[in-house]
Amino acid sequence: MGIKRPPVYRVAVKQLLVLMLVGVVLGVIDTRLAWSVVSGGLIAIIPHFYFTVSAFRFQGAAAAAQVTRSFNRGEAGKFVLTLLGFACVFGFLPQLQAGAVFAGFIGMWLLQVWLTAQALQA
Repeated sequence: MGIKRPPVYRVAVKQLLVLMLVGVVLGVIDTRLAWSVVSGGLIAIIPHFYFTVSAFRFQGAAAAAQVTRSFNRGEAGKFVLTLLGFACVFGFLPQLQAGAVFAGFIGMWLLQVWLTAQALQA
């Protein structure tokens, strides 16, 4: 009997559902605002999902070196993807509202922290 993998993969799915709902609601009010928030939210969700996939590929004491490498690789990839996400949004979509992009990013980051804590308690 192995160690059960933590249910952190579900965090990204829940984040996407919340982000889609927020995007639809904001889209009724202001489409530019909605795209700004959704863009910021995706900049938070996609790199974190990459980290999750990378970090939890291996498990157990026998794979300790692989676990350490995968966590380091996942964290580095998350950092690079986050930087690229902001660079692409502000470089290719200058019409978006910067404050709303950052609000979407921070909102999804806070949701991620809360959902991850809930998932690990289950």
